[in-house]
Amino acid sequence: MSNIRERMMPSRVAPVVMIALACALGVGATAAGASVAPALPNHPLSLDECTAIALRNNPQMTSAEQAVISARAGLTKARSSYYPQLSLDAMEGFSDSGSPSYSAPTDRREEASSTVSQTLWRRGRKESVAQSRLSLRGAEFDRTSAIQSLIYQVASDYYAVLAAGQLVGVAEAGVASAQSHLDQVKARIKLGDAAEVDVYPAEDDLARAQLDLIDARSNVRLALARLKNTLAVPPDAELQVAESAPPEQVEIPSLSQVLEAALAARPEMLAAEASLNAARLALKLSQIHRGPSVDISGQYSRDYTDWRLFLWNWDLLLSVSYPLFDGYATKADETAARASLARAQASYQQLTNQVGLEVENALVEVERTRERVTASQASVAAADARLAAAEGKYQQGIGILIEVIDARVAVTTARASQVRARYDYQIALVELQRVMGTLAPPQKGNAS
Repeated sequence: MSNIRERMMPSRVAPVVMIALACALGVGATAAGASVAPALPNHPLSLDECTAIALRNNPQMTSAEQAVISARAGLTKARSSYYPQLSLDAMEGFSDSGSPSYSAPTDRREEASSTVSQTLWRRGRKESVAQSRLSLRGAEFDRTSAIQSLIYQVASDYYAVLAAGQLVGVAEAGVASAQSHLDQVKARIKLGDAAEVDVYPAEDDLARAQLDLIDARSNVRLALARLKNTLAVPPDAELQVAESAPPEQVEIPSLSQVLEAALAARPEMLAAEASLNAARLALKLSQIHRGPSVDISGQYSRDYTDWRLFLWNWDLLLSVSYPLFDGYATKADETAARASLARAQASYQQLTNQVGLEVENALVEVERTRERVTASQASVAAADARLAAAEGKYQQGIGILIEVIDARVAVTTARASQVRARYDYQIALVELQRVMGTLAPPQKGNAS
């Protein structure tokens, strides 16, 4: 028996093992290298550049892309029965009749066969392929939805960084103004034009302004951290963003126009429609499987023994199989498919309602933020005028310090509201495009 094992043992085990280890190490090195994010450009990034980086790096895109690849493979598998099937089989070895002795067997077997088969027609095959095609369409629409959601998230985080940076400037101006008022109070106290107690409200106002500045600077770091997370870059990466152009005054479409566009173009709606049609086909397939199974197939094979031509044969067959009783399995499949179709119909209706709500919310937000941009400009102008009047009255000795402090706080609040209104409006415009299903990735020339 030992000599048989020696004869049948591969003689190149070590090289094969070494090659396998090398391949494994190579794959591991590739995977490890793929986990390292590329370095960011050494300049402030525009919104298009940030979006392009996120679309390359964010794991959501990998997941969505792999779902498409999997669905495409499922469609290929469903189509496979339309193509000829070729198989090669070979066998070489020894056979033993069960002799009690431990001597080496003398019967050596060497056989080979080749078979070509083709399924000419199969009941339910067309429906199965159509169902797989709809699954692929749904996965592609889900990928588009993931892209649009990521584009919106990048824009939201990007504008949040810009807003946080400008709010630091507003807070710094507030600190400078509060410091100036404190210096004025001290000068008036020194000249005897103000009581010494006036210094305390001025110092309190300065301390509050400094606290606002601390919070504003912290908010910049947090906004940058959120943007880095969306871009899928390391937390310690050096990231700078470029200022965006002021928002344009666009014509806002009507609710019916936006709703019509959303229902026709939203990838979520298209994916839900594909899922609904796939559920209908699944129900049809379950009903087909309850009836007779019919196949028309052809086959041609050649068999070899001792590596010599021995036999060939061909078949052209019509096969019919009818499940008389299967423990109610096919009936249960039909019941489950019918329930899945009802769920798909309910999900489609629920999504339709949700899209309508999102459309109206987006339109309201665009209108609200656009009006806030205009109102905040007037608010800043009024607050600046109020502060100038309060400072003038205080310098002339006919005003009180509390009025100056209140006016300073009002200016800071109005300028902060103006900053938020501008970037909220820009985010609202992006959200409107998302709910309409028209949000597209940046062009390659703009993302370089």
